[in-house]
Amino acid sequence: MKETIKKNKKALVVIIILLLVLVIASTYAWLRLTKSSNTVNKITAGNLDLVLDEGNSITLKNEIPRSYRQGMETTEYTFTLTNNSSLSNYKLSLKDLAKYTDEDGKEIVVADENRINDSKIRYILLKDGEVATADKSKILTDRTIDTGTIKKGQTISYSLRVWIDSHAGDNNTESEVMGKIFNVELSLVAEQTSQVTPTAKTICKRATTLHTEECTQSGNFYCGEDGYTESGKMGTTTITYGNLGTEGILTTGDAFDCDVNGDGVYDSETERFYYVSDYYNTSTKNFEEDTAVLLYYNNVSGGLPSNLATAFYDESGTNKNGPITGIKQLPTTSQWKNVSLVNTTRAIINENGEDTTNAGKLPTAFSYEGYVARLLTYQEASNGCATSQTPINYYGGFKQKCRFFVENTNYSSSNLKYGWFVETPMSSDSISSWFVYGNTSTIVNNGSRSDIGGARPVIEVAKKNIKY
Repeated sequence: MKETIKKNKKALVVIIILLLVLVIASTYAWLRLTKSSNTVNKITAGNLDLVLDEGNSITLKNEIPRSYRQGMETTEYTFTLTNNSSLSNYKLSLKDLAKYTDEDGKEIVVADENRINDSKIRYILLKDGEVATADKSKILTDRTIDTGTIKKGQTISYSLRVWIDSHAGDNNTESEVMGKIFNVELSLVAEQTSQVTPTAKTICKRATTLHTEECTQSGNFYCGEDGYTESGKMGTTTITYGNLGTEGILTTGDAFDCDVNGDGVYDSETERFYYVSDYYNTSTKNFEEDTAVLLYYNNVSGGLPSNLATAFYDESGTNKNGPITGIKQLPTTSQWKNVSLVNTTRAIINENGEDTTNAGKLPTAFSYEGYVARLLTYQEASNGCATSQTPINYYGGFKQKCRFFVENTNYSSSNLKYGWFVETPMSSDSISSWFVYGNTSTIVNNGSRSDIGGARPVIEVAKKNIKY
């Protein structure tokens, strides 16, 4: 009899445990973020051509409310938006799905009363690595998660995490999501906008004063040879860089002050740039006349002006990888928030427009991801600075039109670096890139591990955003 009772007690305990598991399981919510049947969503209408590549999908079953820290450990949903047409406005949102297919292949319809209220959902969206929302994370009060303008050839990378918020509303959050589901998919809406608009913001303005340096170098080469002495042909020791230019005309060497950090101030000291050339597309090997390339007045270290810092082209000693070491000194998306590159992925080509050097094949998709500036190309320097008499790789080759190349180099002072390297590797060599030498005012080859120079950024600015 006692043994029978013991067995019954054990059976009762097992039944209670099973019932408890069933009760707990039934209180969990479902949180599903899915994509459409196609991996890629493409919007094409007229000249509009935007592609939403949705990457991986999220299906979170039996979800419980989570804290922010726990939410940041949930599955990451990644996707990209690419614009293959002209400048476009876009809106990304989360759209309800009326039904889903369960693990058994059965189609389930989600009734309104079974949906989790938006106020219980929290999310965080990263856009090109930066938080796209005002706060660290947001309650889903609006199904629109991002809006903006995307330029021709631009790709935006996104990362999205979604979870049920443990702090939403009152202490009844868990009970309010019991057995319910949040079932949505990404939705893209876009419209084409004009390349030129009356409200185009001004990023760069013509300079009203020019930068100067005092010549302390004498002898062959340098500023002394060019006559920057009291008794020389210049009749002064003061070197002046760039031009104030002519209104309505954009000329190589025109000086501009550009509000790169977005604070509304056009700082003539630390935001000085010089127009070099139209933008050179290394993939199509064409110059694009609607975008200007402007060179910073100084080398940079960690995105900040520094005329003493050293930067290598590639510290591994080869030129076939592109400037993989040097770009680490360039300004990032958080430093110069008001500018961006036409495309963060570029082909690296040699001075002849070819995709090889003696070291081997060059990258066809070199990444400047995370940076808003890049390095000047040999083609842009030649297009803007060469004359019919003197190529840029000859002695004094860029001196006539682009003396601003040597600002803050040893052209004026022996205490400064020799110059700065460009993006372009040398075709007939395996270790050298092209390098702007201040002492001879020419672009010559220099080893990838050379420590005599630094990195000098250029920005790409639509001409509609330049007040000239």
